[in-house]
Amino acid sequence: MAVMPLILVCGALALAGLLALAFTVLSCVWLYRDSRLHGQPPALWVLLAVFAGPIIALLLYFIFGRKQPLEPCESCGSPLTRADRFCSACGAANSRYGEPAPKAKLGALGKAAVACGLVSVVCMAGLLAGMFVFAFSAGSTPLVTTEGAAIVASLPIESAMDVNSGWVIMSTQGHRNGVWTFSMSKTSDGYHKSGRFSLDDPTGRILAVDVTCEGETLELDFIQNGETVRTETISGADGVQYFSLADLAPGEVKLRVVNHGATDISGRIWVE
Repeated sequence: MAVMPLILVCGALALAGLLALAFTVLSCVWLYRDSRLHGQPPALWVLLAVFAGPIIALLLYFIFGRKQPLEPCESCGSPLTRADRFCSACGAANSRYGEPAPKAKLGALGKAAVACGLVSVVCMAGLLAGMFVFAFSAGSTPLVTTEGAAIVASLPIESAMDVNSGWVIMSTQGHRNGVWTFSMSKTSDGYHKSGRFSLDDPTGRILAVDVTCEGETLELDFIQNGETVRTETISGADGVQYFSLADLAPGEVKLRVVNHGATDISGRIWVE
């Protein structure tokens, strides 16, 4: 994945996250205020919104918790609803008994919460749609080297899972049309990516490596049967580099690209 789409993805995620956080905070404030007006325990609804999510809390509140609003008794000021014939505190008759409750309008706080929630959902939906479109377009685009030449792989290389103890920022890995592709923006020292392929003719095959990076060089380990056969140096300024496979035995070969300080790494490795 190119750097620009990654930046757009991270930006969309950050915006959606901020809007979701704002939606949660505003929903909690609105629930606290409105539940007090309707005789509900405000702390309970706020905790429900925090731990179960604001959408679930709001649904439960409107279905089960939001009863008639409380109004002060004209005699003693105690809270009562229009369904109460008499005040439970002083016994005075409720002059508004049986009258329909006034329709509550959504205030500025509620409108802001709804707006944040809707925009957050739209951002996430747009992000998912964009990722699908990008993945489809990337899969239909032929792979080329940094010089623009078409890549033709004679043996397929697949990305392999590997254990890493360090950290990485903006990392991708995959394989397409027999080409192993990977990218890393920044990593800890020694962070690595791995691929594998089945070698049939060591003397008749050659490994092509096309990597761009900033700063330090990378190391490429050739591993068979759990042992490193040899290690080569990859430079991001040399264009496509070719490495012989004649010293390897037929069978599965594991490749490991190890970073020791390079940044903005983008690579394609294939067998010719």
